Amino acid sequence: MRTERIAAVLLAAGSSSRFGDDDKLMANLRGKPLAAHVLETVASMAFAELIAVVRPIADAPVIHRKLDRRGYTIIVNDRPEEGISGSIVRAVEHVMPNMKIRGILICLADMPDVPQTHYNRICLAAEDIRSVVASTDGFSSSPPAFIGRKHFPELLALKGDQGARALLSHGIQIETSGNVLHDVDTPEDLPGWRPVTPQQ
Repeated sequence: MRTERIAAVLLAAGSSSRFGDDDKLMANLRGKPLAAHVLETVASMAFAELIAVVRPIADAPVIHRKLDRRGYTIIVNDRPEEGISGSIVRAVEHVMPNMKIRGILICLADMPDVPQTHYNRICLAAEDIRSVVASTDGFSSSPPAFIGRKHFPELLALKGDQGARALLSHGIQIETSGNVLHDVDTPEDLPGWRPVTPQQ
C-alpha cells in the first residue's frame, strides 16, 4: 500500500518507569535525543498524516517542539499509566473520521534504529484495509506494524500494556535483525552506555 494512504502513528507517551528518574526519550543517542531518531525518519516519508501521541507539554517540552517543527499532529495522553493501549485508542479515534486513511503504521519512539527501508517494507506488504503486518526478529511479533482500517474497532477496545500484540501475531511477519528492532527500556539498553563510576 502507498504510504500516502497510511497515517503514521508515533507512540511517545510512556512513563519510562524502568529508565529511572530521567526522561528516556530525551536520553542522548549519537548527538540527539533518543526520540528524535524515529520522529525524523518517519517524517521523511510521504504519509497521509503524521500523528504523535505524547505526554503533556509540561512533561516533554522538547519533544513537543521537535514534533511540531516536523509537522506532526500532536495528541496528548495525560494518562500514560493506562499503558500503550491508551495511546493507540487516542490515535485511532483521531484517524477514524478520515476515510481516505486505509490504515495506520504504529511506530515506537524508543526504537531508534529502524531504517526507512523497513517501514517501507511493512507498508508495501499491506494489501488493503484487512491487512495486518508486523515486524519480527524471528521469535516474536512487534511494532513497527501496519494495521488496516477494518481492525480499528478491535483497536478501540484495547486495554493495558500489551497493545495490539495478539492482533500482530496473526498478521504477515516482516523479518529483520534484532538490532533493528532493539528498543530502549533502561539506560543499559543505550548503545555505548557506561555506568557512572563514583569519584574517589
